[in-house]
Amino acid sequence: MNFFPPNPLFLLVAGILSAGPAAAQSALPDGVDLALDLVGNVASNPVGGVEQGTEGSYWVMAQSKFDLETLFGVRDTDVDAQWAWFAGGNLAREKIGNSISAQQTWRPVAGGRLTRLTVRHRFSNGLSITAGRAPVNSYFNSSPLNCVFMSNAMCLTPYGAIADLGITAYPNSSWAAILRYDFDDRWYAQGGVFDYNNELNKAGKNGLDFSVGEGTGTISAYEVGYQTSFANDRLPRAFRVGLYRNSDGGRSPYFDADGNSAALTGKSAAMQEGTRLGWFAMADQTVRRGSGKRNLALFARAYVNTGNEAPVDHFVSAGFVQTGTFAGRDQDTLAMFISNTHFSQQQVDFLRDRRIGNGGTGRPHADEIITELSYGWAVGKGVRLMPNLQYVINPDPIYAPTRSTDIPDALIVGLRVDVHFAQLLGW
Repeated sequence: MNFFPPNPLFLLVAGILSAGPAAAQSALPDGVDLALDLVGNVASNPVGGVEQGTEGSYWVMAQSKFDLETLFGVRDTDVDAQWAWFAGGNLAREKIGNSISAQQTWRPVAGGRLTRLTVRHRFSNGLSITAGRAPVNSYFNSSPLNCVFMSNAMCLTPYGAIADLGITAYPNSSWAAILRYDFDDRWYAQGGVFDYNNELNKAGKNGLDFSVGEGTGTISAYEVGYQTSFANDRLPRAFRVGLYRNSDGGRSPYFDADGNSAALTGKSAAMQEGTRLGWFAMADQTVRRGSGKRNLALFARAYVNTGNEAPVDHFVSAGFVQTGTFAGRDQDTLAMFISNTHFSQQQVDFLRDRRIGNGGTGRPHADEIITELSYGWAVGKGVRLMPNLQYVINPDPIYAPTRSTDIPDALIVGLRVDVHFAQLLGW
């Protein structure tokens, strides 16, 4: 059982709270915007999985934004620096055996990490350029509705692209350059180029390895979108379509270097030539509006692999978010999604052969279906509790290497805690 391990950052958080709002509201210079967030997840599977248990994970994120025009007279230019600390265990891997985490705060490398360090310049014609250290998923295939949930099937990025293409995802970052053009206050197009270097994600790097030219490929991402807000649309909506491309071909989900089953030979998976390529689409549509910002929004997500063989063929999800629930609860949310991850034939063949090697028979299911029902309770300014229920049908056995039979469907009881200190303390 792994809840929230002791960490010096909790002392920092406790110190801020004990100092009180008066200390927190000490004046910041104009042009400086600070944020400090704590997000914790606890998940338990009373039913299903390889075994039952409880795991907890958390992150603490600190972010500073600097408006260089206000501070130093450099027009239309800002700097964004972000750092985070991660710790905790993963219920999906450690108790259920599957690869899709029920906790969006868990990361395979614990500890501190520089997650972003960018400079952005905005031109008067709608063009902007961002350059520095950044993760792909902070800029592409993103929506605020994704993280009204705790499952990693939706938050932070809809599942598929990270597993298939190795896109850099928060908290991992690499050298990046992003070009965006806003045609008006609704239509935009953007493209980005990111260094692909898996060595940067290992323990001890901490996001501080600024080496150049040592990666094994380049990730490029492209997106066209249409989006509105409550400021210019009674029923806000967002539609995005795009693609990812990784010039590093990745490893075969099935074959070793000799063309045999890597699961049966025990050898490393073969490196593939060619490129990895995947398309994504997402839609958010507000369908009902009440007083203020009370509303009901529907959403859908899709990802499909069209490049080299990869673990996931396609991913789809759909759901709703109701903002404003009971009387006087305008900031609360009630949300639900259901998703289907369809694993490729080679991935399923690999898992089948591994099962055979452990004395089992048959093939694991190709489709893993996950659903979550969550309630976001706005306890007070800057504090939100999110109890949730998740159900996993056909858990994949990727992290149950000795499993010889199907893993029982798993019921997960979860709690997410969000604390935004800038709002809580009135920064």
